[in-house]
Amino acid sequence: MEPLSLTTERVVALVVVVVNVIAAIFYSKVSQKLGIVAGSAFLLSLPGLAIIWFRDALSVTAFDRGVMHESPPLFIDVIGWLFLVALPIIFLGGFMP
Repeated sequence: MEPLSLTTERVVALVVVVVNVIAAIFYSKVSQKLGIVAGSAFLLSLPGLAIIWFRDALSVTAFDRGVMHESPPLFIDVIGWLFLVALPIIFLGGFMP
């Protein structure tokens, strides 16, 4: 898969990032300044977005007896979606001290 091709999963991930930013603006308890809240939500969404977008490059993990070993793409997808959805909810929802 090419890094810049838009697949359904990548478009959905971009929509989730936009929803994270909008939800943080309206429901965040962290700060009263909207710029800080929107920027924080966007920056907290970037790791999950990067994992989802560059899944193929991240699936090659290490050498195993001289041969490159690949991790399952489903495992990387789950990690990416957890980062994309859970990280902004945890930090911007005020669940962490």
